[in-house]
Amino acid sequence: MKAYYAAQLEALAAELRHCLLETPPLSLTEGGLIHDGVDPQLDGLRNQLDDQDAWLAQQEAAERRASGIATLKLQYHRTFGYFLAVSRAKAGAVPEHWIRRQTLANEERFVTPELKAREGQIQQLRARAAQREYDLFCQLRCRVGENADHIRSAARLVAELDAIASLAEVAATSGYCCPEITDPEGPEARLLQIEAGRHPVVEQLLVEEPFTANDLRLGEGGPDSPDLLVLTGPNASGKSCYLRQNGLLQLMAQIGSWIPARSARLGIADRIFTRVGAGDDLAAGHSTFLVEMAETANILHHATPRSLVLLDEIGRGTATFDGLSIAWAVAEHLATAIGSRTIFATHYHELNELASLLPSVGNAQVRSEEHTSELQSPYVISYAVFC
Repeated sequence: MKAYYAAQLEALAAELRHCLLETPPLSLTEGGLIHDGVDPQLDGLRNQLDDQDAWLAQQEAAERRASGIATLKLQYHRTFGYFLAVSRAKAGAVPEHWIRRQTLANEERFVTPELKAREGQIQQLRARAAQREYDLFCQLRCRVGENADHIRSAARLVAELDAIASLAEVAATSGYCCPEITDPEGPEARLLQIEAGRHPVVEQLLVEEPFTANDLRLGEGGPDSPDLLVLTGPNASGKSCYLRQNGLLQLMAQIGSWIPARSARLGIADRIFTRVGAGDDLAAGHSTFLVEMAETANILHHATPRSLVLLDEIGRGTATFDGLSIAWAVAEHLATAIGSRTIFATHYHELNELASLLPSVGNAQVRSEEHTSELQSPYVISYAVFC
């Protein structure tokens, strides 16, 4: 059955290529859609139009000889139709049977009774040809509609193949590795271990310098592999990039892609939660801080021990001590009550004390190195994460 539908779609595609021009006009009702040789009736109308074009060329030459105006031109305008155009200097030399149609700054336009009658015939032929083309197009459209379900199925398969091929190509050309997915029921079900990981997008944007690879180990609950990692460091050092990078690597691994790293062992995450950046919804009465707190509350209500949580600067939207209290409470709740794998980027260095109070919390620091006397992009400044 599938082979039958494939043959049917191939035949339909061949018919479309045979009938339709590769670059059709924007309007479907003005012609220019169908190839020659597709429909005998349309070909007959086009042949008659060719004959009319030949007559127009002969008429232009005849009127040029009769009037003695070598610069005379027979032209067409969508509004005024066909006309004979001469310069203002030659307007007094035109034959008496010419009828003035329009006067411009540098040109006079005339028509003749014979030209006007022939214009009506041409317009009728064009209208019939355009209508025939549209009828043929509608027939093709109906045949495509009859196969819409099979076309959608084929399009989904092609899209899936294209996505897989694209992932394979970038993996082969960019030095990706095959991640090892741990047993969901085994002791390493929550492990997130990445060695020399890289951001898949940022590294493509760097031209002069390579992306500085970094490591991550979460999910075992010990000091070397905590459940929650408190990440500190200066502004523009790469903390947000580090969060996004590891979220992308987890996602890429779970969709079956290779990832930009030297090696990786990952457990399946039921969800990836992120609270990164600042945003508001003032039309609904939600300030930046309210949006931040609402998103954080949603994470705390729905995260599980199998989730990956990426938090950036929780509590920065209010007073220092209030924000520190919020950040401390959120981090402590994630580490003790929920136990999800979490990277918590913050400027509150006081949160580093959690590592001495809770065994499932570890500290990391982003260290930047200045290579020139000028400020550089955070993606160019090298950094490393130390637990």
